[in-house]
Amino acid sequence: MVSLDLLCDYIDNARNDTKILYQVFFIPEAWYVVRESLKLRADGKYWERLESVREIPLCWLPRDGECLSLSNPQIASRLLINGDWTHLHKCAVALNQLVDMCRGRSPSGRPMTVYSKGKWANDVARMMKKVRTTTSEDHLKDPIEGLLKINRIVLIDRWLDPLTPMLSQLTFYGLVDEIYGIGMVNSVKVPEMEFKNERDGDPFAEKEIYLIDEVYHRLKHWHINAISLEASKVLAEIREDEQFDREKMSVAEYSVLVKKMPKIINRKKMIEVHMRLAEMIQAHVYCKLSDSIKMERELLDYCDSDKAIPLIEDQVYDAAPLNSVLRLISVHSLASGGLKASVLQHYRRIVNQSYGSSALNRILKMQKMGLIREKGGGGKMQCEYAPMLFQQNKKTYQMLPEVFSEAKLGDMASAYSGFTPLLCKILEEGDRVKWVGWPKTLLSAEEDPLEEKDPRGTCIFVIGGLTRSELALIRECLPNISLITTSALITGDKLLNNITNI
Repeated sequence: MVSLDLLCDYIDNARNDTKILYQVFFIPEAWYVVRESLKLRADGKYWERLESVREIPLCWLPRDGECLSLSNPQIASRLLINGDWTHLHKCAVALNQLVDMCRGRSPSGRPMTVYSKGKWANDVARMMKKVRTTTSEDHLKDPIEGLLKINRIVLIDRWLDPLTPMLSQLTFYGLVDEIYGIGMVNSVKVPEMEFKNERDGDPFAEKEIYLIDEVYHRLKHWHINAISLEASKVLAEIREDEQFDREKMSVAEYSVLVKKMPKIINRKKMIEVHMRLAEMIQAHVYCKLSDSIKMERELLDYCDSDKAIPLIEDQVYDAAPLNSVLRLISVHSLASGGLKASVLQHYRRIVNQSYGSSALNRILKMQKMGLIREKGGGGKMQCEYAPMLFQQNKKTYQMLPEVFSEAKLGDMASAYSGFTPLLCKILEEGDRVKWVGWPKTLLSAEEDPLEEKDPRGTCIFVIGGLTRSELALIRECLPNISLITTSALITGDKLLNNITNI
């Protein structure tokens, strides 16, 4: 209802004649609840000022040129805590929009095959088929030419791998989001004094950096420890562009140089900005995150569910950021297959003592979501989604390889310094076997003859969110995936901050 409050505030503050009526458009939909609330608010005062209330069914928002997102980070908590399955229907409607752009709305267009992995994915696939069947008459009225070259759609649940979002991302792209948060317009706001490395100034002033330039796109997928390798290549290219002999240049060469100079100057400026940003991130990692990152790796290698972790206890007693503590407790639980009842009760007690009852309430919601599990536990706090079984999957998918390189983009263990996300391994396996064994749904009566022959042109949709480091791995390691879509780009903090009420 935040959008409703903003609308009412605008009408109150706008200095317009009371006879002027407004046309309101909600994106992506105008709920029945919103309409009725408008009618009842202030005895219909605002409703009388509206000429019409419509909706623009704009579901997808582009994210940094890398993927399409529904920008709905609450889906997992809505499903697991509130049991609100309407969000899956919204996913199905949005995916059908993509299908329309791929094959046109005409029934004679190419058929589309949907593969699904996970409970939510199977439900969305069924909803997609049902929605297309019930709206088939509409597809006859407004045929459009296919805009996207996609051969198949692959749906996968985030909750097959709830562990990875709880870990610290280590790519430049991921750490910018973890530490500063990337906004809706692909920009990040950092403290201006820290960015300029000044001691005097306004401590509350912020500098906004837009992450849309060519230099950023070349650096963003690199591990923070290896970013200098790509940065040195960019600097070498800039130096090469600047090497010219004015005395021997012809008029035509001068003309070319004049056209190139703005680009050269902009690249020099942006490499300076991004290297300063990388320097700030490295300092933050080494000063504030190093202990947590080290503990995460130790928990992934081996952890005991029968006793509490001393470092987690120390962070609680030192009043470290609550989300950082909860993420470590979640990693401990997921990596060990659940915590012993006495250990879980101990964590609850010390968190309650240090952070208050609101933090304890969040732990209970994390239990309901399956981010923290009790061994042999049940009752109201038991998660309906099946557990991850990390210890078995760790061996099956070789999630902790002994040999890896942080300086190699094609290495699936590079983004998390030796840990390979289970979600990425499942997608890699599916792509390798051409999705054989995955539940298959046909959105038309016939199969696509090109679908099995051409492995390229795969569109994936992650229900529940995708981290930017996972996005980098999919983009660099799975070339057959041409379009990445998700319900939201998330971090562990965003996932915990969007936990809704039970």
